[in-house]
Amino acid sequence: MSLIRSAGTVPPRRYLLVPPEPTPNGRLHLGHIAGPYLRTDMLARFARMRGDRPLTVTGSDVYEPYMTFRAAAEGRPEREIAAEYHALIADDLDAMDIGLDAFVNPAEEPWRTAFEEEVARCLRRLGEKGAVRTLRERVPYSPAAGRFAVGPWLTGGCPDCGAPGGGYFCEFCGGHFRPENLRDPRGVGGTGPLHWREITSLFLRPADPRELGARMTDIGVPARYQETVRRYLSREGGMVRVSAPETWGIPLDRAEPDVPRTLFPYAGIFMFARLTGAVHGAMSGTGVNAFDPGSDVVTVTSLGVDNVIPTLVCIVGTSLLHGNMRTYDRTLINEFYLLEGEKFSTSRDHVIRAADIARAPGIGADAVRYFLAGTRLEERRESMEPLAFVGTVNDRLAGGLTPLLRRACRSLTAGAPPEPIAEGHLARLEALLERQRTALDGPVAATAPAVEAFDAWWQSAADLRWSAYWWLKGVSVLGFPIVPRLSRRIWEELGGTGEPRLDTFLERTPPREPGPPPGFGTITIGDLVPVLPASSMYVPA
Repeated sequence: MSLIRSAGTVPPRRYLLVPPEPTPNGRLHLGHIAGPYLRTDMLARFARMRGDRPLTVTGSDVYEPYMTFRAAAEGRPEREIAAEYHALIADDLDAMDIGLDAFVNPAEEPWRTAFEEEVARCLRRLGEKGAVRTLRERVPYSPAAGRFAVGPWLTGGCPDCGAPGGGYFCEFCGGHFRPENLRDPRGVGGTGPLHWREITSLFLRPADPRELGARMTDIGVPARYQETVRRYLSREGGMVRVSAPETWGIPLDRAEPDVPRTLFPYAGIFMFARLTGAVHGAMSGTGVNAFDPGSDVVTVTSLGVDNVIPTLVCIVGTSLLHGNMRTYDRTLINEFYLLEGEKFSTSRDHVIRAADIARAPGIGADAVRYFLAGTRLEERRESMEPLAFVGTVNDRLAGGLTPLLRRACRSLTAGAPPEPIAEGHLARLEALLERQRTALDGPVAATAPAVEAFDAWWQSAADLRWSAYWWLKGVSVLGFPIVPRLSRRIWEELGGTGEPRLDTFLERTPPREPGPPPGFGTITIGDLVPVLPASSMYVPA
C-alpha cells in the first residue's frame, strides 16, 4: 500500500502500547531505554504519523520487593521513595523524548483505588474459575531481622544455569523459581543466618501448556523464549505465584497470623495490564477495556529478556485462565543492552543515566536515540561503547547528515511554494517508509532497519539531483521515529504544523524564514566523560 497517497483514506487503527513498569527505586539508564521504551516510542511515532491512534500507557512497579530493600537502606517509607523516583523516571523518559500518554503510580490516587478494585475483581473471577490454589512451601526466615528473606534479601545460584542471582528470577537466563529452589541460598542485608519455615501461599494453576504454546506462537514469540517458558512450566508445574510473605504491597487475607501476605508483583502485572486496558478505554473515549473480547485495539507490550516469564506466564497465561480477556497481540522482546561489555548495574553504579546523557552539552536526545536505534537487540546482546558512539555521531550525523541539511536549507526560498514532488522520488520515499512499517509494526520490532531506511534517504542526496524541499520533507518523516526533535523542526520550517504527518505530506507549504542551521556538532570522548560511570575505562582513575 502507498503509505503517503493512501494516508487519510483508511480508518485509523487504535493501539495500546505498554512498555515495562520500572521499579521506582532508582533512575532509568540507557540499558532500560535502548530496548522496550525506544521500541514502543518509535512505533507510536510511526503510527501517529501514518494517521493511527496509539496510546502509550505504563506505570511504576511500586510494590516490587526491591522497594522494601531500598527503604531499609535509606530509612524512609516505601511510599515516599516510590513517589520521588516515579517523578524522576518520568523526567528520564521525557529527556529521551519517550512519550507516555499515562504514567500510573498504583500506590497513589487517582490510580490506587482503580488498581485495588481491579485486583479484587481479577482474584474473584480467577477464584470462581478454580484457578487459585493454596500451597505449602518452604521460605527462609531471618530471626535477627524479623522478616522473611525473600526477593532482594536472598541470594544464591540459579537452579537453571547456575549463575549468581537471587530473589525469584535469574537475570542471566531469565529463569524464575521459588526461594527453596536456589542453590546455596544465603541471606543479604543483615538477614542471616536463615531458618526455613513452611508457610501457606497462594498460586494460580497453570494455563494449559498447549493453549499457551499456541498463543505464544500466534503472537510471534521467538522459539528461544518459548523454550524458557516450557522450562519454567516443567520445573514449577506452571504455577504462578499470587502471594508473598511481605508487608509492603496490596494486602491479601492471611492464612497464618504471624505471616504477612501481600499480592506478589508478578501476579500484579496481570491486573496492571487490565488497568492499562481500562485507561485506554477512558482516554480514547471508547469506554471499552482494550483487552475485552471483541475489542479491535492492537495491544502491544515491549519487554526485556528478564521479563519473559512474568509477561508470557503471568499475563498471557493468566489471561487464558481469566477467560474474558484477550491476550496481547504482540510481545516485543529484546536482549540485554550492556555498557562496555558488562551489564548495566545500578547497585554498582555502572550506568549511564538517561537524562544525564540526553541533556549533556553538545550531545542531545536525538543523537542518543539514533545510536541506540541502530542496535539489533531483538537478535542478540549489544553494548554501549563510548568510542563507537562518538564515531557514529561524528561520521554519520555531524559529518554526513548535517552538511547536507544545511546545504538544502540554504537553497530554500522563504514563502515560495515548491514544485510538485517528482514521481520517482515519491516512489522511493514510499518504499523506504514501507521498510520502516515492516520493521516497526510487526511481530518483532527491529529498530536498526528503520534507521537504515532513514540513512538510505538522506545519503541519496549526495548522488542524485533532488528538490531540496522534498528531500528535507523526506528527512522529516523518515527521521521522526528516530530523531523527533530534528524532524519536527524541519517539518515546521517547511511550513508544516505540529508533528510530521503523511496525510499532509504532499501539501506544498511555503518554507518559513530559516532559523539557526539544523544538524549535529562533532563531539569527543571528553564530552562523554561527565556522564560515564567511574567504572568506565575512559574515566581517569
